[in-house]
Amino acid sequence: MPNEAPADPPARIAAAALLFAFAAGALLWGCDTARILAPPPPVRAASAATYAVDVEFAEPLDRSSAQDPSHYVLYPVAAPSAPVSIASATLVDTLYGRVVQLLVPAWLGDPAIDGVDVTVETHGVRDLNGHSTGNRSVTFRTGLGYVSSMQALFDGRCSGCHGAARVEGNYRTDSYAALFGNGVAPPADIIAGDPNCLTVIKCKPRNSMFNDGNLSYLDFEMIRNWVSIYSARP
Repeated sequence: MPNEAPADPPARIAAAALLFAFAAGALLWGCDTARILAPPPPVRAASAATYAVDVEFAEPLDRSSAQDPSHYVLYPVAAPSAPVSIASATLVDTLYGRVVQLLVPAWLGDPAIDGVDVTVETHGVRDLNGHSTGNRSVTFRTGLGYVSSMQALFDGRCSGCHGAARVEGNYRTDSYAALFGNGVAPPADIIAGDPNCLTVIKCKPRNSMFNDGNLSYLDFEMIRNWVSIYSARP
């Protein structure tokens, strides 16, 4: 049987170009290239403090529409007929314009609201092009703790590069104890109550771990608030 003819030059060039593009993308995107392609969920939410909730949309928002509190409904899952009053809505996302912070004065200083399942509904918030985002809802647990909220975030975004199999920069994010390590040098990567500790700084928008981990603005808010507001609790 005669040998198969080699691929023609255009095919070889196209294949080489595709391989080069993929390799270049991997270098630019870091360890977690596949997640770059995954679309964000329509809406996410997390506590920013005992009296504040961050709501992240999948698309950039029209500021005036996003900051209208009447577009939001917030209520405990156990009492859906008793929504809480939202004093204000502020577009806090300075990078993408996707995260709105809702202030709930009734929750201020109320320890009973910590660790409660709460639903956020959004109605008719407009995107940056003036189109309605429709009706969306998400349920989350108030408060931020490692087990309840942060472990999944670190495992999903960080531990592929900072875990047992791969320890870039000698930083580990694959356990609660590891997050308080020193990395390449002291002080500790996370210092409870300190919003200027190394992990928070590296995860700020446009900084190295924000880019390499493909973090969203809400991811950064969760890391910062867990450390500074909730004292990096377990």
